[in-house]
Amino acid sequence: MKSFLKISLTVALIATISFFAMADRNIPVSTLPSAAKTFINKHYSDAKAYNCEKDFSEYDVDLSNGIDLKFNKKGKLIRIESDRGVIAQSVLNAILPAKAVNHLKSLELFDQVDEVEFRRNTIVVEIKDYDDYEIRFKLDGTVK
Repeated sequence: MKSFLKISLTVALIATISFFAMADRNIPVSTLPSAAKTFINKHYSDAKAYNCEKDFSEYDVDLSNGIDLKFNKKGKLIRIESDRGVIAQSVLNAILPAKAVNHLKSLELFDQVDEVEFRRNTIVVEIKDYDDYEIRFKLDGTVK
């Protein structure tokens, strides 16, 4: 019974240490997947990445201009958020399907987007200064 308890405690300790070792660790920007680095260089070459973390299979990057980015393990953008305003229209044109862009323009909200999140089958767009106002699109850009 004592050996079973020792083994159980040892396994639990190793699992706990492994979990915390993998969670939120700072990494150099140079170790981001190439697709993530390309996105940052293309759209935010004037901003400096001051914080870059890897959390299991995701990468969080904070830029000096107030833009927060999240990429998956392959470097695909899964979330972009502006802490200091809105996301540039040129970036929205590059990441959103044309139908979603046109819908946002028709509502006169295209210049007020402060967060975009790409989920499994949905694109969630949040609008600045509107509490809990979001528009959900299918991946092709049609409104859900």
